[in-house]
Amino acid sequence: MEPHHHFSHQHPLEFIEEHNVKSEKANCSGCGELVSRLSYSCTECEFYLDKKCFEASPEVNHPFHPNHSLKLLASPPYIGSWAICAFCDKTICEKFVYHCSCKLDLHVKCALFSKTIAENKIGELEGDSQKDLLVSSENGSKELLKETNCFACRKPLLDSPFISFDSKFHLHKKCLHLPIEVNHLFHSQHPLVLQFNSQRLPCQICQITQPRGLVYCCSPCEFTLHIACVERPTTVDHPCHREHSLVLQLNLKSLLCQICHETHDLSPAYYCSACKFGLHVQCVSPAPTIKGEIHEHPFILFWRQVPFICDACGTSGDSISYICSPCGLIVHEKCIALQPIIKRFPRHGHQISHTFIHRKHEIKSWKCRICYEEVNSKHGCYCCSDCNYIVHANCAIKDYRWYTIIDYEIEETGELLNNSAFVVIKETKLGENIVIPTEIKHISHPHNLIFSDNVKGDCHRYCDGCMLFISTSFYHCSQCDFFIHNSCAELPKKMYMWTDTHQRPLTLYLHDVFRC
Repeated sequence: MEPHHHFSHQHPLEFIEEHNVKSEKANCSGCGELVSRLSYSCTECEFYLDKKCFEASPEVNHPFHPNHSLKLLASPPYIGSWAICAFCDKTICEKFVYHCSCKLDLHVKCALFSKTIAENKIGELEGDSQKDLLVSSENGSKELLKETNCFACRKPLLDSPFISFDSKFHLHKKCLHLPIEVNHLFHSQHPLVLQFNSQRLPCQICQITQPRGLVYCCSPCEFTLHIACVERPTTVDHPCHREHSLVLQLNLKSLLCQICHETHDLSPAYYCSACKFGLHVQCVSPAPTIKGEIHEHPFILFWRQVPFICDACGTSGDSISYICSPCGLIVHEKCIALQPIIKRFPRHGHQISHTFIHRKHEIKSWKCRICYEEVNSKHGCYCCSDCNYIVHANCAIKDYRWYTIIDYEIEETGELLNNSAFVVIKETKLGENIVIPTEIKHISHPHNLIFSDNVKGDCHRYCDGCMLFISTSFYHCSQCDFFIHNSCAELPKKMYMWTDTHQRPLTLYLHDVFRC
């Protein structure tokens, strides 16, 4: 059989028309997926290439990257040989990559699929996968797709009807037929071209940089708009300002938003020049309902701007609010995102919980343990009922530099609950309630250690754990010159320090300090 050569492998490859025992379970060295029936292999190295990867063009002119061509490489040209695909947002690790010197990287299949979309040839998608092309938002597995974004606009996939190709590529149906060029009011001198955001430019309307997916861009002017922002209306009629329409404008100086009551310099906004009334772009359309972990029911948007006291944090508000009608609660939008439990609060050894109803906890002192001001018992706060510890909600979350809310559920139920640094070999019972381990196996030493409280001997004996002299009970090795304080032996393998800036557990290292 005629040998075939490929730039990614040093040996000739043999064409396989039918699967054999080995190829059925083999992964393609180009894309990492199971090889198809038609493939190429090197039997000497167990190297396999899918037919599509073998035939992939060494250079591609991609419509979504008009400034440069993409070159096919055997692996990403970076330290560690990995990159992030600009289309699917997944890792490319030691596999084929279409690469551009402007640091644009694409999986082989992502490059070819997105090129097909760009050329409006979706009907030419070949083979067995065409039957799986259309999957409506009603038929798909919503649980699996909840965290998935459209590969083009990077908005949540379930926001509108979508398609799926091979269960790998997900696109909104409306994004399947986007125009390649658009003319926009904010950049009238040139058309904006649909392309990958290889320059990592922020959107001129929402000010957010979208490194993956597609954007509309004028590369010479470095002017970029997200797909969703291009579709944004230039004028709106808003319930907060019924007198006049609001017009979308860029770079408004020191605008006070009438919804969030924050001032941003040079921010895009919807603005009424007659009334000097403005709303930030991101504030114009708040979510009608928000479900947070802090409360069992979803909160519903309440448009009317009336002064209120937030039931979650106890502070005032005079912008839009969210309400829970069954429970009679009114809260700030930002307070819906409060965590119900802060597991490792830096100023307290136990977890603290948010509560709307204080009578569930036997609170004796209503002084906040951070600012020492009174906590209003009619509104929400964080507390530890076991310790009569209470803090304002805003005091608890005031400065995230000092800690991070991290879920260590898995770690705490496993490793940290079995946190002793030694295993008891023998123990002695003194009285009814006192048990002393007389022989242990400690992680710091290969031999068993024997308990002793004889401290009258050599005054130069020192602890191999803390390096201080031994003047209290200790453990020692009968086979070698090793000593450790009883208190040092009882140190846990892991512990938390509230002064630590990120609140990860510190691990005990031998001949070292606790470190993270």
